[in-house]
Amino acid sequence: MLDAAQVALALRAFHEVQIEMGMDPGAGQTLFPGLSETLERVANLPQDTLLLGVAGDGLPLLLHLRDPRPGPLLVTGERGCGKTDFLKVLLLSAERLCNTSSVRFVVLSDHPEEFAEMEAPGRLLGVLPAYESHSERFLYELACRAQYPDMDQPVLLLFDGLDSILHMSPGAQQNLAFLFKNGPQSMVWPVVSVNAEMALKLPAWLALFRTRIYGRITNPHTAEELTPIPGAGLDGLFPGSQFCLRQNSQWLKFWLPSLSA
Repeated sequence: MLDAAQVALALRAFHEVQIEMGMDPGAGQTLFPGLSETLERVANLPQDTLLLGVAGDGLPLLLHLRDPRPGPLLVTGERGCGKTDFLKVLLLSAERLCNTSSVRFVVLSDHPEEFAEMEAPGRLLGVLPAYESHSERFLYELACRAQYPDMDQPVLLLFDGLDSILHMSPGAQQNLAFLFKNGPQSMVWPVVSVNAEMALKLPAWLALFRTRIYGRITNPHTAEELTPIPGAGLDGLFPGSQFCLRQNSQWLKFWLPSLSA
């Protein structure tokens, strides 16, 4: 009998053939096993690591919170590619893995209702509309911590929609820029999503991210502008489930566990 991982591999192969034949799979279809099952398979992760996804060889792709070299993470792609689910997987995987018990989260989003079902008692510090004054105060506090670190506790700043920064005050923008440049060294980790078309309008902000994670982008001009290095194949990524990033001079594709399975 096939187990769930083998079924997922078979489904993946089938859908990749569909893509190659020009048959566009619809967004929202479940491709990979659910988050709970995936976390059971990777239960013994190193201390202070977070699950970003699972590579094609079945190995987990991890973010090491005590290694600041990746810098802040940018997640971009077209609408429906799974950017918000990417942030949710980060939050929920940390909540369920005992070896990341010290991680705390704050979510900035102009659509906080999209995170209403997130439950991480004691870890989720808040889901805040990016434009509210309370969010600006929180960014100031995080910037102060990054400048004068006094706690050995990782904090992830999940910012869903970088273009919201255009509606923030100059002070909030300065604090965000400081966090993008200096946060990971103090274990304050910004993980930021932005729609691909909006990303093209924010070149100065995009320049602050050395680690960029891409979801599906079917517009060839947009894809080329955001990924000048060839070979990413962004138009062939499965919407809602598959992402890629540049690692060791190669493009690495990986899969999100399903939040609905």
